[in-house]
Amino acid sequence: MGTRRSHSFVLLFACPLPACMMLARLALVCLLVTACHKPQEGYQYAVLDRDGVDEAVFSFDMDSTVSYSTYFCCRYDLGEIDRESVRLFVKVVSPSGYTYRDTVVFPLYKSRAQAAGDSYTKFDIEQNWNANIEWIWRSGVSSREAGVWTVSARPESYKGLHSLGFHYTPSR
Repeated sequence: MGTRRSHSFVLLFACPLPACMMLARLALVCLLVTACHKPQEGYQYAVLDRDGVDEAVFSFDMDSTVSYSTYFCCRYDLGEIDRESVRLFVKVVSPSGYTYRDTVVFPLYKSRAQAAGDSYTKFDIEQNWNANIEWIWRSGVSSREAGVWTVSARPESYKGLHSLGFHYTPSR
C-alpha cells in the first residue's frame, strides 16, 4: 500500500498564489467559526450512576427580571428501556436556601412516530440505538430572588438511562 497524501497539501502547492491565499483565508475563517461555536447555551449534562445512588445536579443562574422556560433531557438505550415513562424526583434550592420539591413523569418513546403528536417533547434516535429526548418542564418561571439556583433530579429507575440534562432559556 502506498502512503496517503493530504489533499489540502497537494491543493495548496498546485494552485497559484492568489488562490492559495484565498483558500488559506477561507480555512482560517472556518476554523475560527467552528472553534467559537459552543453547544446551545444553558445545557448541562450528568452521567447517571447505574446503582441509583447519585442524582444529577445542575445550576441555574436566574435573573429576577426575566422569565424562563426549563427543560429536562435524557439519553437512553432503546434496547434496555422496559417502561413507557421516567419518573424524576426534582429538588430546587434557591440562593437563600428555600427548597421546592417536585415529582414529574415524562414519556420515553421508542419511535419517532410515537413522539410525533407530542408538542412538548423533542425526540431523536441515533444509529447506535440511543434515543435523545427533551421535555419541557416549566415555562414562565420567574422569581424575585436572583442568583444561582440548584436543580437536582433523580430518576426512580436508572435501567437503560445514560445521562440526564437540564436546559433553560429566556421565555419569549
